[in-house]
Formats: sequence, structure tokens, C-alpha cells
Amino acid sequence: MRVRHLLVFIAVFGSSSAWPAPLVQPNTTVVPHDQPYYTSDLRNTRLIYTRNHQPFAERVAALQGQLQPDYEASFGYEMSERLYVGLMSEHNQIANGFATPFPVNRQINYVGGTLLGQEFATTSWLDTLIHHETAHNYQINPRNNPVSKTLYRILGMGSLVTPVVPAITPNLFESSFLLEGNAVLNESRHGNGGRLYNGHLKAMTLLQARAGQLTPALLYNRPLRFPYGQAPYVFGGHYQYYLASRYGIDRTNRYFFNRSSYWYWPLLVNAPTRDSFGDNFESLLQQWTHDLATEASELVEATGDIIATSQYFSPLNRNEGEVYFLINETGVRAPELVRLDRQQRRATRNRAPYPTGKLVEQDGALFTVAGRHTSPWRIHQGLYDDNALIVDGTEGRIVQGYLSDGRPVYFDVASSFSEPQLYVGDHFYREVNSSVLIGSDDALYYFVQDGRQRILYRNDTALFSLDTYYAQVVDVDSQGRVYVISNTEHGSGLFRADGDTQTRMLAADNIVDARLVDNNTVLAAAVSAENYYYTLQTLQPMAEPPFPPHLFWDQPAPEQASATQARTTQPEAKAHLLTNERRYSALRDLRYQGTDVMLSTAMATMRNGEEESHWLYSISAQFADPLTQNRFSLFAVRDSDLSHLAGIGYSNSQYFVLAGVQAFGVVSEQLDNLEIPDQSRDFGLSAELRVPLLQSGYWYGEVGGFRYLDYRKREREPQGGQAVLRRQTRFGHSLYPNSRFELEAFGVDDRGDTVSGGGVQLATDFPWQLYGGVSGRYARSDVERATQLDRRGVNLENSPQVLNNDPSILVIPGLVDSTYAREAAYGEIQLTKVMNLDAYAFRFPLSLRREALSLRYRHVNVNGATRGGDVAFDQYGLGLTLDLVVFNIAPIQLTVEYVHSDATPMTDEDSVNAAIAFGF
Repeated sequence: MRVRHLLVFIAVFGSSSAWPAPLVQPNTTVVPHDQPYYTSDLRNTRLIYTRNHQPFAERVAALQGQLQPDYEASFGYEMSERLYVGLMSEHNQIANGFATPFPVNRQINYVGGTLLGQEFATTSWLDTLIHHETAHNYQINPRNNPVSKTLYRILGMGSLVTPVVPAITPNLFESSFLLEGNAVLNESRHGNGGRLYNGHLKAMTLLQARAGQLTPALLYNRPLRFPYGQAPYVFGGHYQYYLASRYGIDRTNRYFFNRSSYWYWPLLVNAPTRDSFGDNFESLLQQWTHDLATEASELVEATGDIIATSQYFSPLNRNEGEVYFLINETGVRAPELVRLDRQQRRATRNRAPYPTGKLVEQDGALFTVAGRHTSPWRIHQGLYDDNALIVDGTEGRIVQGYLSDGRPVYFDVASSFSEPQLYVGDHFYREVNSSVLIGSDDALYYFVQDGRQRILYRNDTALFSLDTYYAQVVDVDSQGRVYVISNTEHGSGLFRADGDTQTRMLAADNIVDARLVDNNTVLAAAVSAENYYYTLQTLQPMAEPPFPPHLFWDQPAPEQASATQARTTQPEAKAHLLTNERRYSALRDLRYQGTDVMLSTAMATMRNGEEESHWLYSISAQFADPLTQNRFSLFAVRDSDLSHLAGIGYSNSQYFVLAGVQAFGVVSEQLDNLEIPDQSRDFGLSAELRVPLLQSGYWYGEVGGFRYLDYRKREREPQGGQAVLRRQTRFGHSLYPNSRFELEAFGVDDRGDTVSGGGVQLATDFPWQLYGGVSGRYARSDVERATQLDRRGVNLENSPQVLNNDPSILVIPGLVDSTYAREAAYGEIQLTKVMNLDAYAFRFPLSLRREALSLRYRHVNVNGATRGGDVAFDQYGLGLTLDLVVFNIAPIQLTVEYVHSDATPMTDEDSVNAAIAFGF
């Protein structure tokens, strides 16, 4: 679950880029050809849901009706705009959700959280989503200053870029550490569990404190360090709990309202922290980490023979002969499959590119439980093989295992939006709240949550209960005794239940998972400050039951309880009957998003040779529907040729065919006053169709067509088509793909001339973060003679074209200028070494995460060029890529490449190319 920020990409990296500057992208909110959606309004909220999810929508209506007054009182304001709450169909089986103000104030909630139920220590996935994502909506939307309020009334969720850049929505510039941490705090205080109850996440936090890793530079930043993407949720959640326990939930939540007053420089944290708590962020963080370090001194870490480590966690599983699981030791390569022989105590490892998840055995083969695209229009959870292909018949099933007669035991994803619905074969078994362990006698072991009581069942028989939200059953020994992971005082540990008696089996507080090797030995997965590690340990029974974690809102509220405490013990929300339902329409539901305004100046060389300074502007008003299936824009611009243009843009990603168009008219132009001859037309057009045909496993394929017309008549007028087939893997936090194979073909017509060709790429990774690849590209025109004046032939450019989506353009660094040829081709070899020298700063605006050095050799052949005729030359490139974070929140990649070319009429011998890409 996350806050989805605005993504901006400034440049295109590489010279073999397929699909330059697409006008339409696949929808990241819902899959195409999705089920019909319906809407209902209540309070200031519009629910968007499918017919199958109407019962869940009624539950959400009741939750929002109860939750919003609480959040209004706690966060200190009422949202002035409608909140759109989407419950996406079972065609979108994603264990996640997000909240964003773009294009409207919305939150999107996905079915599929059964995969994460134990990590979240939650009873209802749906309730957790609503508590968490609605907190994000209240964090982001305040504008506690007249400047932001005024700009919002005029520009909506747009931007005003002038010499002074005021923030329309200041809290968009907040760090994920505070945003996600606060949402975890709020997800955990409504009697539904939450990650603050998870013992192993507490142990992870204490271990980081003991290692001195909870510093402002590492927490408020976006570091590439263990535990990577979990850090803002885990550490941020415990920091926010510290604030709430010390200052109260209301003051903790109201920080975001106070922060939104800083419109002129919204990249502040110390000042709004002082406004809210009377102390600055660094001081509070130091006090918090001091308290954690004191407690961490009592935490016991697992010892024993370590057989493997991993940067990312996948659960353990076993059969009669072995324990098996996935690891990613470096975090940047394909996973390894580890098998521990239970008799020999010997582990074997081999690289196997499974999707990350729990391994399940079926008919002697191993598969992982995961969720991925199974086609361009469906995302399924199920069992996946090591090619990331789903096992037929497991679509929409979170398989726990198989009975001896072959019947699957699984959760049905479509009906498990709230609580997991367990099936055995084709028959519903019951609603449960944990993973399921299948015993050797086909008995089913699982937990059911009843309020704060977590009850362990064997089939239909209750065995015992624990006062917690966090417990998972991991094994059963030959005597029928059940082993569970649950809370200890300082983390999580391994316990054994024999009747009503629970016995602690290991002294360690950092146990994440475990499987028996025999009745006296266990393979335990534990967390450290640097990784997960897997260790063989001898069981050491001690008379200690699981520790019942009670957070401050769990205590019985006295008569003088504050309003905050009273609101954390709300009565159960009853389903709200939806009465004003209507069909959702992507066109009818278009809403105004905002207007982007940019002002700048540029020097223009006039035809008389004089240079003059001119004002340039760009104004764009954006419209989109809440599910982002349609986008519409009105724009006006004065471009670098001093021409005033006005037009419209439209894109549609609702259906199998993705379509985009941008058309404009020339209001006035000054081409005759510039060096460019005035041969313009009075309009321009760019149109594109894309048809994804394959998206399954690691494969992707699509075909498409385009048409491009510029208003300057001497420009090319390409129209044509393109096909791409690609297989790509990328694991962990690898900077580059771990493997890539791509074929591309295109055919382009330009004013009766045809350019055809294609490209190929092959790349792989090696140990020590070395990446190597070869690629080539070829294009041929049927013109008898390429001409520079009419721009006929194969277009050669020295940098990617941002606006012209012509795939036949060949990008060759070092060219003196645009060149045209009858035929052109190049082949290249590239070797890149990624290094991990990092330097994180809190007060300095730039942090270094990692860097890469690359060597490139390219051989180019050009025939019939307008500059140089037939030319063959070599190029050698030396590049440096820096993976940076700007202002603690915005990752960017800066690439600089020096290129040396053979001396030819069309190339400079030495050139430097730079590109930057960033998003936040």
C-alpha cells in the first residue's frame, strides 16, 4: 500500500529505445476490458465497484461513514473535494492499494490481500485498506495557507512553474517515512490488527536501532538498504506510534495539517515538527532511537549454523524429505532454490528465476504462490513456475497445499476481499485468518480471529487461543504437537502447543518462520539488521507462553478517557445499503484534474542575424476519469519557433486497443522571421494505436501504428507500424534487467517513401553486478537518393526525439546534426559494472545510492548519407550513471557518456551526452 505520487520522466536512456514517446500507456489502475463498474454516493464520497463487489462496497460505505468524522477530528480539517473510493474487480488480483490526488482525490483498493494477511497481522484486508488509504487521503489534501488554496481553486491539481514555484499541494513533497508510517499507525488502531502488532517487524526495528541505522539520513531518505521498500512502513509505523503514545494520536495526525502551511518551500520537516510537537524532527528521532536501543539490548538473536542468507524473504515449506525455500542473497540477481535434506542436514542451492513467494509442491514439482499478469487484460494470483507462467487451474487460487487424494486446499481470491475464504476442492470450508498447514494425516491447521483472540483450529476443533493478532502455524511434529510463530516481548519467537500449554522452543526474539527438521531440530528463518538468515538450531523448551502485545489504545479506557481514546474503540460498523447506484462511464465521469502553467524565456536568432529574447509559455488543462481509462487535455503553447499553438489531446486505455491522439492548430507563427523558411501548414497531428498481444510470464509483445504531422511543412510526415516481442527478467533492486531478449520490426511511409527495418537486443547479468549485452538496429529507405532539404531517407539523430514517435529514427551519438541516408545500421557491445558506494544526507539536498560505469563499442555503417556518402566508423563510449535522491524524496538517474568517434564528415570525434530521469 502506498501513496502514488506524480511520475515525471525527463529523458529516454539508450540508443535502442522501442516506442519513442508513446501517446498512450497501459492503464496502471485497472486492466483493459475489465468488468462493468457502478457508483454510489454517500457523504462526500463516491464508491466505484463491480456488481460482484457490491457487498464489500456496502461494508466500505459503513466504514467511511464512521471513519471520516474520526479522521476529520484527528487530522484537523474536512476534505473540500469529493473522495473517490474504488474497489477493483477480481481481474486485478493485486495485494496492494494506493491513494493519490491525481487525477482526482481517490483511493484504489485491490482484492488479493490474503497473500499478506499474516504480515499485516490483520483480521480484514478490506478494513485495513480503508483505514490505511483513507489516512493517506487526509495526509495529502490539506492546504493550510491562502496561496495553495487560491491556486487550487484556479489550477486544481496542476502546477505553476515560474521563477518562484509555489506548492499547490505541499504535502506531496513529504517523505514516505512519515506518510506510510502514519498510515500504518492509523491502520493499527481500529480493532482490526495491523502491522504494529507484528512481532517480527518489531524485532526488525529494534535490530536496526541496535545497529545505529535509524538515522535521519537513512529514514527520511529513500536508501537502497535492507529492508528496502519495507522500511517506511515498518520503521515509520513504530516512529509514529512513539509520537502517538507520547503526544496523542490527534497531535500526531495534525502534523500534516500544520505542514501544509509551508507552500513557499514544502521540503521542510524540522519546522512543521516543531509546530506540532514543540521539538524538531532530529531531536525526536534521537529520543525515539535511544528508547529503542535500550529495549534492543534485551533482544536475543537466533544463533546456530547459518545455511543461507537473503535480502528478501520468502516463506519456508517442507515435505517428508526436505525443507525448501527461495533466497536472494545479493538482492540483485535471480533467486536461488534452497533444499535442505532433513536426513543428511545438507543444503543444496541452484539458481531458479521463480517469482518471489512461498513454494508449494504439486505432483513432485515446485511452484510459487504469486500474482502476475497472465494476459494483457488479466492479473491473477495462483501458482507460478520458474518461467513465471501460471499453472492451469490455479487462476484466482492462493494454494496452501494438496491433500493426499490430490484435492487442493486454497483461498478463493474473488471472495476474499475482506477475510480469506478457504476451499477444499470445489467446496467452501470456512472463513479463516491465517495460512493453512496440512498435516501428514490431511488435518488442516489454521487460526481464526475473534476480536483480540486468535484461535488455533485442527479441522473443526479449537485447540487453544492467544491474546494477539499475530500468530501463524508452521509445523506439527510426529507426536501431534503444533508449532507456531507468535509475539515475544521484544519480537517474535517459536512456540509449541501441547494441549492448552504453550512452550517457548527457542530463546531468540527475531524468528520469522520455521520448519522442523526432526523432533529436536528446526530450520529457523530469522531477521537481522542486514538480511534474513536461515539457521539450524536445537530446540530448547522453556516455560514461557507467547507475549500478548497491548498497544496504548488496547487498554480499557477510564471514564475520563480522551476523545482520541474513545474513537479507537468504535462499535462495529454495519453494512450500509447502497440506494443511489448508477453505471460508471469512463467518458461521463471525466473530471477536471488541473492546469499546468509554465513560463520561461528563450533567445531566438532572427533571419536578420540578431538575437532577441522572447517569452515562451505552456498551458495545459487536464481531464480524466477516476479509473484513468480516459484522459483529455486542452493546451496552448508558444514554442521555440515563436509560434502560438492551441489544441487538444485524448487517450483511451479502457479497451484492448490503446489509442491516443494530439491535434493542434497554429494560431500565429513567426517562422518567416527566423532562419527556418516559412513553409508551414496551419495544423499538426500525432496519433497512435497500440495493441498488447502478449503479457504472460516474462514475455511481452505488442503491435501498433502511428501517424505524425508537424505544422512545419518541411518536416517529415511519417505513418507506419511497429511490432515488439520481448522477454525480460528483473529481480530485487537490480539497476538493470537481469536478462533481456527483444526483437523489433517496423515499417514507415513518409510522403510515398518507405523505411523498413528493425532491431535486436540481448543482455544478461553476471556475478559481482556485471551486466553485458549486444544490440543492433537497421533501417533502409526505398528512396533513390536521400536529401537533406526535403528530409527524405533514413533519419539519423544524435539524441532521442521526445515528440516525434517515429520508430525508424536511428539514434547515433556524436552526429554533427540530423542526417539522412538510404541505409543505416549499427551493432554494439556494452559492459556495465554497478557499484554500491553510497552516501546519504539529511540536510544536504543530494544523496548517492549507487553508481555504474559502462563501456560501449559501436560499429556504424551508413550508405548514401547526405553528409559523407558511404561511411563506416567505430565509436567508443565511456559512461557514468549516478543513482541519486534529490531532497530526500525524489530518486533520479543521471547519466553522462563520453563518446569518441572515428573522424568522418557526419560525426564529431569527441562528444558528451547527458540524460536525466526522475520521478517522485
